[in-house]
Amino acid sequence: MAREFKQVRFFVVMAVAAFIVCGVTAFYAHRAEHRRTPEERQAYWIGEKAGEQAPRDAKLLTPAGLNMMAQKYFEQHGSGNKQDWDLAFEHGYEDGFNKTHPRQ
Repeated sequence: MAREFKQVRFFVVMAVAAFIVCGVTAFYAHRAEHRRTPEERQAYWIGEKAGEQAPRDAKLLTPAGLNMMAQKYFEQHGSGNKQDWDLAFEHGYEDGFNKTHPRQ
């Protein structure tokens, strides 16, 4: 016995499936945006903690100063690709600094 095609049910199921696929895609795209390798995640975390521990009256370092600081930390804690590690550290430092030092 053939069943009748239900258009409303079909479109609701397709909408739910599309919503789930878009959600999963957005989750992984957002996750990939914040460091991809374990070394880069470690560099970001170390940079974020260093930025949070900066003195209250300190100003955000210049890109050259951040690069020098990242190289110093890389020698102590780093592994993997040095250039990616430096960039992740710099982004983490900026984010940590901005968390604890609100702009006036």
